[in-house]
Amino acid sequence: MEFFVDTSIFVDCLRKDVVPASKSFLVSMEEGNLGYTSTITLAELSVGAHLSPKKDAMEKTLDLITSVSSVDISSEIAIEGGRIYSSLVRDGDEIELNDCLIAASAKYVGITDIVTRNKKHFNRIQGINALTPEELGFK
Repeated sequence: MEFFVDTSIFVDCLRKDVVPASKSFLVSMEEGNLGYTSTITLAELSVGAHLSPKKDAMEKTLDLITSVSSVDISSEIAIEGGRIYSSLVRDGDEIELNDCLIAASAKYVGITDIVTRNKKHFNRIQGINALTPEELGFK
């Protein structure tokens, strides 16, 4: 199966108390499932790595993200992300622009399922189905 992975799932695996379902989900990317993420996610994760007092934080972040393919933000994705964002603002359902760009990246590669802890935001976006690793059967 193919999934688009949001920042929150990687964060689950970088914390001191790793969330087992998120870890199992990412391991499945190395065992047959196909995973994608946005370079926006890499930017968000790099902020945490740069702020971390741990010397190997960036190395751990980069090692973790190699389990999936990164989708670069093209002009087409940027414009779609802006369309999604403006539509949500008009409807009074505004979320972060980064989440709109992540959703636009998923749509660009033809994936509607985003695995996230932030279901509340992603489920506001038409055509996106937000799921947690647990909802996919990971423990």
